[in-house]
Parts: sequence; C-alpha cells; structure tokens
Amino acid sequence: MQTEPPSPTSRSHRGDRTTQAVALALPLVVIFASFLSGATTRWSEGIVLVVFALLLFVRPPRVSLGWPLNALAILFLALAATAFLPARWFFLPDWRTALTNDLGVQLASTLSAQPWLSLDSCVTLVAGLAWIYDVTALDLELRDVRLAARVFAGGMIAFAALCILLYLEKRALPFWHNVRNFGSYPNRNQTGDLFGISTLVVLACMQDSFRRGHKRWLLWLAGAPILVAALILDYSRAGILILVVGAVAWLARLAFRKWSGASVAVAVSLLLVLLTGLLLFGGETIARFHLRGGSDEGVTSDFRWLIFRDAWTMIKASPWCGVGLGNFEGVFALFREASHGVTRSLHPESDWLWLWSEMGWPAVAIVLIALALFVRRAFPLKEGTNQRLRYAALIGGLLFSLHGLVDVSGHRFGTFLCGTFLFGLAQLRPIARPPSRWPPILFRLTSLLLLAAGLTWFVAWRDQLLLPGYVGVENAKNAAAFANRGDRFAEALVLDNRALDWAPLDWQLYFSRGIARIGARQPAASALADFRRARFLEPSAWELPFDEGKVWLGLQPGLALSAWREALRRSSNPSAIYSQMFALAAQLDHRALPGLGNFATGDPRLTITYLENIPADKFAPALQQLLARDPDLKEFDTVEKKRLFALWSRHEPLDGLVRATTAHPDWLEFAWPGVARWQAGRGEYREAWRLVRQYSAPPPMPVSSGAGSLPELERKFIADPRDYANGYALYRAQLATGKSDDALSTIRHFTAQPDAPAYFSYLEAEGWAMQQNWQRAWQSWDDFRERASH
Repeated sequence: MQTEPPSPTSRSHRGDRTTQAVALALPLVVIFASFLSGATTRWSEGIVLVVFALLLFVRPPRVSLGWPLNALAILFLALAATAFLPARWFFLPDWRTALTNDLGVQLASTLSAQPWLSLDSCVTLVAGLAWIYDVTALDLELRDVRLAARVFAGGMIAFAALCILLYLEKRALPFWHNVRNFGSYPNRNQTGDLFGISTLVVLACMQDSFRRGHKRWLLWLAGAPILVAALILDYSRAGILILVVGAVAWLARLAFRKWSGASVAVAVSLLLVLLTGLLLFGGETIARFHLRGGSDEGVTSDFRWLIFRDAWTMIKASPWCGVGLGNFEGVFALFREASHGVTRSLHPESDWLWLWSEMGWPAVAIVLIALALFVRRAFPLKEGTNQRLRYAALIGGLLFSLHGLVDVSGHRFGTFLCGTFLFGLAQLRPIARPPSRWPPILFRLTSLLLLAAGLTWFVAWRDQLLLPGYVGVENAKNAAAFANRGDRFAEALVLDNRALDWAPLDWQLYFSRGIARIGARQPAASALADFRRARFLEPSAWELPFDEGKVWLGLQPGLALSAWREALRRSSNPSAIYSQMFALAAQLDHRALPGLGNFATGDPRLTITYLENIPADKFAPALQQLLARDPDLKEFDTVEKKRLFALWSRHEPLDGLVRATTAHPDWLEFAWPGVARWQAGRGEYREAWRLVRQYSAPPPMPVSSGAGSLPELERKFIADPRDYANGYALYRAQLATGKSDDALSTIRHFTAQPDAPAYFSYLEAEGWAMQQNWQRAWQSWDDFRERASH
C-alpha cells in the first residue's frame, strides 16, 4: 500500500471537508463547461464564469505561486492592456491607414481597432489566469488530488457516454451544434482533444486503484473503451494521436521505471491491444491517416498550412504588440492570399499563432516560460506523492499545449479549463509555502468581477440587450437584419451605427447598413461606400457582392453589374452563379440583361452559360459573334466543346452546324447529335444511324444470369409480362438461338410501356438496324434519348 507523508500544515475537520468540496467542484466545473457546448458562446461562457466566480469567492487560493509566476502573470496582463494604449504610440500598419484614409472607417484611437471587443476578451483572459492560479495553488492533500482526478475521469466517461447515446439516437441537445452531430463542441478537434487527454487520466486512475487493491479499477477498465469509442465517432485524427502518444508515454514510464522484463511485456501488450482495437474498430477515423498509402494528400497540401502562411504575414506587420485581443478575425481577412477562398477564417488554426498575432511575441515567450515553470513544479515524481497519477496528468497537459500548435483548443474556454486542470493535478503537493494574506483578498475581488461579467453576458444574451461587446454586437446585428426585412430601415440604421461603434471591422454591419441606406432612400453614394467597406473587410466570399447586386437591381443596374462582376471574380464556380444572375435580372430588372452578356467575352464557361440563358431567337446571332471572335474555338477545352455543341445541336436550324462540321471535321465527335438529327430530318436515316453507332455509348445493361432454358424463360414471360430482368434474359436467349424477329417483338413489348427502362428502346433500335430498317432504328434511338433524359 502507498503511504502518504504528513502535511506540513494541520487542517481542522471543517477545513478537510472544504478542501474535499473544492476537489469535487473543480472537475465538475470542467465537465459542466464542456456540457454547455464547450462554453464557446458568450451565454454559456457567462454561466461557467458565474459558477467559477462563486467557487473562487468561497474558496480562493491561500498560497502564492512565488514571485516568478506572479511576475509573469502581471506582465501578461500588462501586454493584454496595451490594446488600450494610443495607436499613435505604435507603428501604424497599412491596413489601418487604408481603412481610415481610403474608406473612411471610424476606428478607435487605441491600438485595438475594436477596444470593446478587446475588453470582452480581457475578461476571459482574467478568468483564465484566475483558473490556472486556483487549480495550481490550492493546497490539496494527496487524497483530495486523487478524489479530484476520479471525479474528473468519471465525469468525462459519463459525458462521453451521453455523446455516444445521442449520436446513436441521431439527436442533439438544443445548444449543441456540430457538423457530424457528435459532441457538444462545434469543432471536432476540440472534442477529440478533450476525450484524448481525459483518457490518460482514466488510465492513471485505473493503475492507481489497481495498486491500492481497490476493485474500482474494473470501473475504469470499463470506462476507457467508452472514451476511445467517443474518439472514433468524433472522426478527429488529433484526438487519436493524443491518445496514442499519451499512452506510449504513460506505458514507457510503467515499463522502464523498474526495468523488468515483466513490466516491459505488460506495457507492450497493453499498447498492442490499444492499437489493435483502433485498427479493428477505428473505421473511417483511422482511414483518415492513410495507412494504406497511395494517397497524395499530405500535410503540405493541407489548407491549414496556407492559413499559417497568411497568419505569419499578419504577425510580421505587428510582431511586438499584435493587433489587440479580439481583433484577429477582422484583420486576418485583409492578409489572406495563400489561403484565399470562400470560407472565412475565424482563427489561425493555432493557439500560439493566435496569441502572437493579437498580443505579440513577448506574450508567447511569457506563456512558454510559465509552462516550463509549471512543469518544473511537478517534479520530483517521487514515491508517496501520487507520482503516477500526476505523471499522466502532466503528459495530458503537455499534449494539450502541443496540440495548440495546430489547433485552437486553448482558445476554447471548455477545453482550456480541461487542459489547465491537468496541469493543476500534476503539481507537487502538499505545497511547501505557507499561506499568504493577499491571495484570498485579490481573488475574491477578481471573483466579483467575473461574477458581474458572467451575469451581464447571460442577461444581455437572454434579453437581447445592446451591451457593448460581443453580445451587444450580435444582438444588434440580428435586430438590424430583422428590421431590414420588415422595411424599418431607420431602425436598422440606428442599430447598425451603434454596433459599428463597438465592432468597426465587422463587414456584415456595413452590408446591413448599406441595405438600410437604400431602403431609407439615402444617397446611393453612401450605400455604395458601405458596400465597398464590406467588400474590403471580406475580400473572399462571392456571396457578398452577389447579394449586393441583388439589392441594386431595379434601382441602379450599372451598380448591380459592377457588384456581380466582382462576385464572378471571387467564385470558384462562376457558371453556377452566372445562371442565377440571368434569372434574377429577367425577374427584377431587364435593363441588366445586356450587360450580363459582356461578362462572357473571353470566358468559355460563361459563354456557354450565356448561350443557355438567352432567348432562342438570339442564339444564332450570339453564336455567330462567338465564331467570328474565335473561329477555331481555341478558347474551349474538350469538356466545354461538348457542352457548346450539345447546346447548338438543340437549336434550329441545324444547317450552320452541318457547315461548321464540314469545315472542321474534328468537331463531329461533339456535334454528331445535331448532325444526325439534321440527316434524319432530310430522310437520311442510314447516315444518321451510322453516326449514332460511331459516337454514342451504349447504356448500362442488366447482368443476365443466363439461368433457364428458352421455353422456361418464355413461360416466365407469359406469367409476368412486366418482369424486366426475365424479359432481358429472354431477349438474349432468343438472339442466341437466331430468333431475331422474336427478340425484337419481346423488346417492343417493353418499349410500349411508358415506365420501362430506357435501355429497351436502345435494344429496339439495334433490332431494327439488324433488319436494316434505318428509319425505325433512328426513331427508336430518339425515343431512347428522350427516356434517358428524364
């Protein structure tokens, strides 16, 4: 049995109960935060802040972590506060000059362009620092640490079981939003991070219970597969990697601490069991690692690395001080070149790059130094100090930090609480420092601040209050959109203006205000200026200029065309939205139709879409203009030529198509449907059928089993004349015995039925061709084409 050294400080019975309550409450806060959608929204974060603030007020830290960590915490807060210093004290980046001088955007005079959002983020940062201090400075006894670890492990197993149950029932809680409908976090990588590091604590609890002779190790043994199953269903490679690397590190210490053959064999066996289970039951999640090879997908082609490149460019513009907390999303859009695309990036896919971009490189250095000090405080891992449990928690905390290189779990409050809680479990206890007077006072004051902030956020979210900060901006944005839809444009203007005072880098607010200006009949120049600001702040999404064009239709068709030209430039599939533009212009403003035709000049994809959307009487002149500009169709590739000639073949008269293929025989492979139709119209059915046989591909045919003799197939046909499979088998048998007339009769029986498969018409055409009845062959093939198109 493991013995514990006596605590250097004596506690009363009441003190022990309070300590145990804290040991129970801290992991419950972590689990509760994950349950509330990972505290990734302001309302859920507000609730978690209230709970933590109450706990902090009742039981604040009573000992200091020492002057090095205290100094680092003060410096970190000071760096966050630089966001509120005058911007003129720092180098002004080009994007800020462009916004203020070229676009007339009213930015705050502080370093942070959005100080209200920075203030919101500072509250979260203070809460994070208070949490780290609390979980690492609480003077818990060894049994209290084990209690906290067991509560955490059991809670995570229960939470994973809930996620699995809801997933299997294809349900989700109202406040859970996940693309794969698994877990509470919007991003699967955060869910994987959470369950990955939690599994390590479960394994440590199992080992600890086993060594102490407690039968509860069987419960942990049963709970670990639940977390592994959750990782597999989560479909996150990061969670699997965290589990495997953490398990290897945990088993390595188990195997080599006493260096015995038996312990090495046990560790290797456990690792093989884990890997075998993942390979057998990992399914699509394990397949994402491309273990079979043959895939050209690799890290270098990952879109994340393109975001890293652009984030680094942004960092180099303000490496020392950053752009201020809460400003990454608004500023990063202006730096996207390598990662330019439709999807807007809310973060740089890395905790460390995010921290550097908003607070500068000194903040990164402070976090690294603090991380090293916390790791140092976990040593020595000697007997009688929960060393095995603390080692597993330390590995989990370090893997959480490393995962931050390629993900943002550290910026999601729920996973942040979990990762830092493990660092708290890993600290060497009992703490040798005596209690101090100032920590309780400081942290009780901090708890009051967090309590007020959490309550304010939740009430503002619930009552839709226009509170400065993230909640107020979101509320104002939703209210303005509702007012615009209700034609209350003056109200929308007031809401947008108010929100822009807090978030002047939010492109949606400028777009909403532009719509409100048009509805309120303000000068078009003011609305156009807002649309320009929105486009500048969101330079990737094609939907923005496309929707702007719709707003201008019926008012200023020239401005609508200008916006739509920008939408086509941004879109990766311009043909699709070009077709929508024609439909909208035809419905709302015919004056825009001529201008739409100019977009197609020099662009084969748009040219074909243009020809598809113009009236039939304008097709021939438009086609002649195209051939006059590009007589050999050099601008068109093979796929585009197929589309063009398929369209041409559907328009009368076809004489021009025939002359074109005579002059360009290589076009016949694309134009043959129209040429064949022209020949059939002249009664040249044999020539038309020759083109069909030369260029058309036969349709897929059913697989004939060949079972049964001809008389047996005929009896089945008489018994069930609508059995298509038997009918096809009878046709094949009749052909094989030379009864071509009977085979044709069988096929015609089915082509007389309007719902019969189209391949019967194709077979009928072949049957008539064998009898050299070219007209009927052509007519049957034409019927096949009609059936196949429906």
